[in-house]
Amino acid sequence: MRFLPLLPSALLCLAASQATASMEQLRQPGAPRAATAGTASSGATSGDLAALRAAEQHRAQAVASRDVASLRKLISGDYYHVETGGRARTKTEFLQLLSRDEFEFRSYEVDDMEIRLLDNGRAALVTGRFRAEMQGANRLRGRYVRMWVLGPDGWRNSMQQSTEIRPLASQREAQALR
Repeated sequence: MRFLPLLPSALLCLAASQATASMEQLRQPGAPRAATAGTASSGATSGDLAALRAAEQHRAQAVASRDVASLRKLISGDYYHVETGGRARTKTEFLQLLSRDEFEFRSYEVDDMEIRLLDNGRAALVTGRFRAEMQGANRLRGRYVRMWVLGPDGWRNSMQQSTEIRPLASQREAQALR
């Protein structure tokens, strides 16, 4: 498993290389930005897209409520999770983290989502923004990238990477003076 740290880079390269050849983009309803043009045909149906949107929503609700049983079903066995601080976790480590009392989301909401179908609709790259409030009133805004794979049992999340959106230095300084 020494190649596991290369997984996110490899997935993003795959997504970039297939973006022009076999991609369909779908924005979450009410999302502020327009979808990028350049849609190609794919093997996915509108039902597959609806199921993926539902899986994304179910995942967000399960994270917010620390529903480990639901996440266990939504996350693939080879899941790779990179936190906003850069720490990488396996599926087991991620689920253990959520089940501990010291780690708790008070809320977790996705406020922007874009879906790119790849590999004739059998995989999807989902990007977006989220807002979270954690115990101790710590608030976090971030961007995420998730890779989903469509299998016989439906969509399974195989990779997650989050990056915190931090205010610019001048905004931080202004906030510090208040």
